[in-house]
Amino acid sequence: MQKLKEEVRNQIIEAAVKEFTLNGYEKASMRTIAKDARISVSNTYNYYKNKEELFVSIIEPVFGRLKDILKQSFQQSMRSGTGNNLQSFIDGTVKSLIQMEARQRQLLIILIENSAGTKYEKSRDEIVNLLKMYLAEAVRKPGNAVQLEENQTYILMILANNYIDGLFKVLRDYRSREWAEENLRTLLTYHLNGIKALAG
Repeated sequence: MQKLKEEVRNQIIEAAVKEFTLNGYEKASMRTIAKDARISVSNTYNYYKNKEELFVSIIEPVFGRLKDILKQSFQQSMRSGTGNNLQSFIDGTVKSLIQMEARQRQLLIILIENSAGTKYEKSRDEIVNLLKMYLAEAVRKPGNAVQLEENQTYILMILANNYIDGLFKVLRDYRSREWAEENLRTLLTYHLNGIKALAG
């Protein structure tokens, strides 16, 4: 019986991922999800009390994973002691992102592009702000407590925004791990040069 319940739950999740990918959260229909899962709508509500709970159960783990990738890459770069915190941060971030499974990449795209109407609709802004904060710390020279100037912070925000846009473009167009790594490294090198110039 437990196996059957897990099977039904997995069918609901598969159908929901398809529906959220195609229509986004706001236009997604529990009726369509139930139909694609080959169960009744009422049975769907035995597993998830509403569309929001279903969306959260799917998206929360991957959102947490993305934040963890940024945090862990940053912490590792600060411990590296190489004096090149920024490059270390970028290398750690790229390595973790390209190791993501296809499903995680798909869920990240839903998170960023199709979560309007949920508590995640500003998740892109949250990720950009986290990235900006980590980049600001990473560009700071060791032993230098001086804060970035306002115009530097503004440019750093633009760079973080552009990088996130590029990152999700690569994830959407993903062809292979090698292709993604090459493009993410090129993108990061481009942004790294701008950030280094900013740190002067």
